[in-house]
Amino acid sequence: MGVVAKLFDGLSNVMTGSGTSVDGSMYRRWQERQYGAYDVDVAYRSSWLMRKIIDVPAQDATREWRDWQAKADQIELLEAEEQRLRVRATIREGLIYGRLGGGIVIMGVNVGQPNLPLPDNLPKGCLRYLRAYSRQRVRLGPLISDPMDDAFGEPESFVLKTDKGQKEIPIHRSRVLVFKGPFAGNITTTTSHGGSDPYWGGSVVAAVNDAVMNATSAQDEIAGLIEEAKIDVFGIPDLLTLVGDPESEKRVLRRLELANSGKSNHRAVIKDALETWEQRQITWTGMPEVINVFLAMAAGASDIPATRLLGKAPDGMNATGEGDQSNYDQMVRDIQESDLRPALGTLDAALIPSALGSVPPEVYYEFAPLSVPNETQRAAIEKQEADTVTAIINAGLIPDEAMAQTVANRMIESGRWPGLEAALANIGEKWWEVMAEEAQAEQEAEAEAELARIAASKPPVVVKPNGGPPPSNNA
Repeated sequence: MGVVAKLFDGLSNVMTGSGTSVDGSMYRRWQERQYGAYDVDVAYRSSWLMRKIIDVPAQDATREWRDWQAKADQIELLEAEEQRLRVRATIREGLIYGRLGGGIVIMGVNVGQPNLPLPDNLPKGCLRYLRAYSRQRVRLGPLISDPMDDAFGEPESFVLKTDKGQKEIPIHRSRVLVFKGPFAGNITTTTSHGGSDPYWGGSVVAAVNDAVMNATSAQDEIAGLIEEAKIDVFGIPDLLTLVGDPESEKRVLRRLELANSGKSNHRAVIKDALETWEQRQITWTGMPEVINVFLAMAAGASDIPATRLLGKAPDGMNATGEGDQSNYDQMVRDIQESDLRPALGTLDAALIPSALGSVPPEVYYEFAPLSVPNETQRAAIEKQEADTVTAIINAGLIPDEAMAQTVANRMIESGRWPGLEAALANIGEKWWEVMAEEAQAEQEAEAEAELARIAASKPPVVVKPNGGPPPSNNA
């Protein structure tokens, strides 16, 4: 018979015990904790740090929102429709539900039945409302099992749970925006496990809970020491013999009350010659650093810079925090592209026709920049843009009319040129042609003035009557 060898990865040293049965680390195992809906809900509502970890990325992903690329009147209608439906706020709620373990946003379209696919060619004003719900309020309908279907693995519908005695409402997936939680792995199982779900994913709470609880415990323990920051220590002669007698105990307690009253009323401690009194204070050195370390670990677990999560200045001399902010912006941009854009694609199938009455192929959007420049930065950006526009015009790369419209749209969208849009509208629909004619007239006037100046600067030519040359200055 052959020899069966059992192989283990890792190093072992029988002299030091490392990697052997006497090494305590050999018995460490990861253990999954159960985080039910109640645990996630209580953690979100009870801890300010947990709430910020959940909310901040969702807020930053929707704060600057998106810039529509369309005609000015179309942009106005689209933005008005988004404001009417509270699109940005509702999408933010959906993202928050997703980070808590999963959620949906239901589109209330007044065309067709809720359990039927969203029809094409929706009319204007078809989108009535948007509502966000946690995954706990819905259950999945039958999953699409056809591998050739584009929506393979997705539910055909979502069933909205209602109160007892009421009929459940199935809603077709084309009318639902889905926000899933973080990828939970589930390598060894295809069913819900440890609070995660194969379809919905897990929750951010499960990933950061230990770090948040450690930071909270450190703060609570140090906060509890504040009441004991300064303690009075009294030495009373023969105290042990006095505590056995009830009357003596009352006298001792009365003595302590009088001592405290003397401190409050007279700011002095009056004691017997044989008594002793001293104050002991807690040494706070190093405690703020302990809190900061735990908070930094919570920030690292959440992938949010401490400058954003805690509102603190960057650590270190001459530190600006730009590197951390840049990494965080990339993470937020990933949320926009991975989570927001698919959901907004489903939404825009109803939002655009609801605002415009149709879906023009040239209408699209781009996510707005995440950072908000200050006044100095805005002025510098506008100067750079003006220099770029001037160089493009001088090079003749783009027709002046097209560049004029582009620059005007950019200036209007920046919000730094009040009244510009109305002023251009007063000039007329073809205002860029008026500007071009004015510019051409101005150039012609400048050219005529230059010719007149050159002519005036030349000396007059004197011609003799007999046609000979003009007289010399030496004559």
